[in-house]
Amino acid sequence: MTAYNLMIKTTHYLIRGGELTDAQKANIVRQLRAGRITDGRMKIFNNPNWYPKYYIPPHNNGKRLQTVIPMSPKASIVADNAYEFEIIRLLHLFQPNDEVSHMIEGTLNRLKQTCFGYESCHYAECFEAGLTVLRFLSCAAPHDRDWIKKQIAVYNNHFADKRRHSGVQKYYWFILSEMPIEIAQPELLREKNHIIGQLNRSYLMKTEHDGIGLYVMRNALARLPEYAYLKERRPYVSKKDGRLYFDIGE
Repeated sequence: MTAYNLMIKTTHYLIRGGELTDAQKANIVRQLRAGRITDGRMKIFNNPNWYPKYYIPPHNNGKRLQTVIPMSPKASIVADNAYEFEIIRLLHLFQPNDEVSHMIEGTLNRLKQTCFGYESCHYAECFEAGLTVLRFLSCAAPHDRDWIKKQIAVYNNHFADKRRHSGVQKYYWFILSEMPIEIAQPELLREKNHIIGQLNRSYLMKTEHDGIGLYVMRNALARLPEYAYLKERRPYVSKKDGRLYFDIGE
């Protein structure tokens, strides 16, 4: 299994509420470290700080790797950074040590030299790249409230600038589902009606990953006290029409 596939499988498992033993976490860390690529791809950006340093994505037949919650990245600046962020994030959660701390510090310093990571740029793919940074910050630097809030402001001020892929909004809800609650709560209250509207829809079930968005929305909404009862609830496939549903009623 590639580092990318392992990262996706592990993160989706956690989103669904799965729990891992210490032995399983250690095995995942071992495989992620063994799959580390730090060289071998041409750095295509004018600013080298735009590009991953510790986990460079492998060649994928010219296709960009999907983010954990698919945003259908149109640029490497989104797909490649998200790849590195997600892997470092798992290492930090499962086996934090000096090596991982060094990678986090190096990544944060790199991002401070980018427009999408520190200068509130929202043009072209910088908007989506900024969201991947926000998710990384929520785990790697939860104490840096000002930086986190600055990235949130970019989303709130510019999400409606143009029509965006539906995955972008779900990706933001994904971030809110794990962000420090004192920052996330006002955002969740702002997004609550949108999330409920999406949870009340039915979805065509094509692959095993189709339900992951419903889990993301459940996890986000359940952080609000009045919806805490949703934590253990799961999506289900209707026997009547074969579509995917989620019941939010008490």
